[in-house]
Amino acid sequence: MQLKFPSCLSWYKKPEYRDIKEYATNISSGKRTLSPDGRNGGIPSRLRLERILANKTCPPMSLYDFYMYLKHIEYSEENLEFYIWFKNYEAAYAKGLTIDNKDYRFIPSASQSTSSVAHIKLGDSLTSLEQPESEDDEEDSAEAKETLDRISQMISTTALCASKSGTCAIPAPIHTTSPSKPSSKQSPSTPADPPLASEITTIINLFLLPSSPKELNIPPALRAQALADVRRSTSPTTGLPSPDALRPVAEHAYSLLRNCSHRNFVRLGVGNGTFETVCVATVLGAASLLAGFLLALCRALASPARGARSRWEAWAAWPLWWLGMSLVLSGLRGSCFFLLLFSRRQRLPWERFDDDENRWLGAGGFSLVRSVKRLMIFDRRLKVQERHLRRLQRKIVLQSLAGGSVFATLCVALFIVLPVWRETV
Repeated sequence: MQLKFPSCLSWYKKPEYRDIKEYATNISSGKRTLSPDGRNGGIPSRLRLERILANKTCPPMSLYDFYMYLKHIEYSEENLEFYIWFKNYEAAYAKGLTIDNKDYRFIPSASQSTSSVAHIKLGDSLTSLEQPESEDDEEDSAEAKETLDRISQMISTTALCASKSGTCAIPAPIHTTSPSKPSSKQSPSTPADPPLASEITTIINLFLLPSSPKELNIPPALRAQALADVRRSTSPTTGLPSPDALRPVAEHAYSLLRNCSHRNFVRLGVGNGTFETVCVATVLGAASLLAGFLLALCRALASPARGARSRWEAWAAWPLWWLGMSLVLSGLRGSCFFLLLFSRRQRLPWERFDDDENRWLGAGGFSLVRSVKRLMIFDRRLKVQERHLRRLQRKIVLQSLAGGSVFATLCVALFIVLPVWRETV
């Protein structure tokens, strides 16, 4: 029987950063294979990707936070958008949603033109579109805008966290398709069937065709096979392809989210302070360590009189070494020790973007003034709502304190045995 140590005793180490573009390119070119399924080191089970995608986590680790990170920091939001759309399309298909054949359009092949989305502007906003040049382009752009709007609604519906209990109440999921406006032949209370078939065409044009506005970084063989399977599995009666045709693409997007984006998201999300705050705290820790060494040396060598000092006075520097190493250990893991003590945090990089206006919400002015304003004493401080993240941060605090005490004790032991004390033998 294998003994397992409690998680609190395992030293927390930040997940290693992985460049998603390099990782995806190497997979597409065959230089490497996908990482096997398994838990990534440094990621608690309660913050795993499955829980985030299921909207079971709270800020700053919610689904919307994950999307904002992908959009503004990693620039790979298309993987999450396609995966969220696919899971909702899969659920809608399982419910037997149908549509009239007149709304069906043939799915283009990989070699065909992408003119249906040629005028979609590649902006940060999901719904920012250029003015189309023709009525057909205007119709296609409107369909693309509606599809992206629905995906945006699904992602932006975040879990609501109760302020007292700290638990999350998951709202009802929003389906991929939304009811269209009732026609004159329909009752206002009876919505029409959603245009799923035309939405499939839009999704293909947006994500799968070469040079698409939100082209997925997938191997060419996988792209060609997916397009062929879509055409082959499309039902003539419903105009809908089987979700199995797009499942390999969705699984590939999920693997990129799991092996790259999620681990990078947790790596950055665990940090509770800005770069400036963490640097200041780490520098204070290094200064405290230096002060401890200077204090021990001064007490050992300052008095020329023999027997004036005792080597046990090295314990006077223990608090400085303990505090200094605790600050350094927290800073090396991207956290501010003082903020961790009170379960507070500063705004993370993706929270400084106004998604509605697509602008950076950082302090303006000169770089020095901007850096000063982002320090802990001047910047806005928020409570960590995600309780599992709070537990992880408290674990970092305790481990930093324990590591600092061990380091300080070793330093005292070293100075005690050094022959630098002018004392009576």
